[in-house]
Amino acid sequence: MSIRGAKFINLHQMESEELNRPKPATSPGQPTSGAWLETSGDKFTLAGDCSIGRSPKNRIVLDSQKVSRRHAILNVQNIGEFWLIDLGSSNGTFLNGRRLHQPVRLTDQDQIIIGDRIFIFHQPEEITNDYRTTFAASTIREIANVPCWLLVADIENFTPLSHSLTSDRLAVLIGGWVASCKEIIEAHDGMIDKYLGDGFLAYWRGDPKTTKGVAAALEKLKEAQAKNEPRFRLALHFGFVAIGGVPSMGEESLMGKEVNFVFRMEKLAGSLGIAVLTSAAGQSKLKSLINCEPAGAHELKGFEGKHEFFSCQRSGSVPRAG
Repeated sequence: MSIRGAKFINLHQMESEELNRPKPATSPGQPTSGAWLETSGDKFTLAGDCSIGRSPKNRIVLDSQKVSRRHAILNVQNIGEFWLIDLGSSNGTFLNGRRLHQPVRLTDQDQIIIGDRIFIFHQPEEITNDYRTTFAASTIREIANVPCWLLVADIENFTPLSHSLTSDRLAVLIGGWVASCKEIIEAHDGMIDKYLGDGFLAYWRGDPKTTKGVAAALEKLKEAQAKNEPRFRLALHFGFVAIGGVPSMGEESLMGKEVNFVFRMEKLAGSLGIAVLTSAAGQSKLKSLINCEPAGAHELKGFEGKHEFFSCQRSGSVPRAG
């Protein structure tokens, strides 16, 4: 699994009017920049996450029995990238004629089919890597670091798994897993920041009450791990991160060395065969709530010295988040 760097140029003055102007995330109308969906003559501006489904709670509501209540979402991440995620829908989400098996980044003119509706994704203005680099560097300099819990989940052996299942079965398995993890995290006041091809990055802003919610969410995720549908690893870390993104797109992305650290941790967990790995910083806050055993001191690529890590074991009851 890889993470693309998030970057920032100084948009505080350039986009102050845009930030203060009320604009529904999916209001019909033809945008002149940014990204939007077009379907049956309607255009829906994309700003922030956009949920699609039969339930009236979705931002785009499709009144069709072929559409699941919570069918799919579009997530903006990594400085202006839009990713399409199926949520284990019964009839699937199709991208350019193929059923979606895992979260995928969208490109301009992509065709999305949900039920009987055909959407065309528009993002005509390319966001370059140079822009992202400048954007992130500026964000890290200008925005105060925020204490956060960081959680990376990654499906084990995804490639052989994808070859062993039919297309429909794989789509339902991965989509259902994403949806259940998302539900667990959000039920405990967390958020998924980035969806990746075979996993995701979630976070909680740190405060004393948050720690109980993280512990409770971790227990629920470990219950999901026990089902092996699919097998997946977790890496948990606590640190200070910068939070930024493209304001006009409603984006809030995490960036900084601690984000890179937790992704390196996930790779380490795989090499050690540990299902739930936490850093020393995470363990020091969780030790009264979760049973953790020392997993030794290890080096991580890009970080100096050795760092202590812990394997989180199942515990008894965990207090509910306050």
